[in-house]
Amino acid sequence: LYFYLISLFFVFFFTGMVRCVTVQQNPTSMLANKTESAVITCSHDDNNMDYMLWYQQKDTAMVLIVFNYGGDPSYEDEFKGRFKLDRTATVNGVLKISNLSLSDSAVYYCAVSMHTHIKILNVCTLRKAAKTIFLYPPTEKEKVTLVCVAENFYPDHVSIKWTLGDKEITEDVATDPYATKDENTKMFNISSRLKVSKKEFTPKNTFRCTVTFNNSTHVSEKTVYITGTGGISLDIS
Repeated sequence: LYFYLISLFFVFFFTGMVRCVTVQQNPTSMLANKTESAVITCSHDDNNMDYMLWYQQKDTAMVLIVFNYGGDPSYEDEFKGRFKLDRTATVNGVLKISNLSLSDSAVYYCAVSMHTHIKILNVCTLRKAAKTIFLYPPTEKEKVTLVCVAENFYPDHVSIKWTLGDKEITEDVATDPYATKDENTKMFNISSRLKVSKKEFTPKNTFRCTVTFNNSTHVSEKTVYITGTGGISLDIS
């Protein structure tokens, strides 16, 4: 019995910086048997990005698998045992999943940061096709999904807004109904997803995700940016 493990690349932009960091995952797709192992590599081009985080997404839910900031990786409880992160250098990491089961079929993301606060992920479109794998230019009807993740904040008084230029985007936005609490750190996490057509996702358009934190005495905002790339779609048999 076969199932798919999919990993895709994204570009990670940081507020207040003029550069962007390119994060590359390999392979772009994977087909494996149960009980086998899967290996996904992650590399990036900035030695200042000390944090490495891996996420698993099923349907609309995205959960943290593991993060590393020097020393030993820190795993979420449900991923302890079969999931292993090897951080060979600041710019390289390998996620290995042993003794695969059907429950491991998901989309896996690698993220890097100087801090563990806000990340934005550029996700390519996935569509099932017959027999053969194709890489082809996207059509205007296809969409990419941008995912904005805010984590390690307290209290849970937070809101997320997407904008393009001066206009707030309200359509095709799905934000978690409430922030989830990490029982180990007692801190909160929340994510929001925006679907964007390939026609809009071009280098001339810069999308912004703004997260507003309110602790009753002070309001602060953090904004991350992502610029369209045009991208590709992946057909999977």
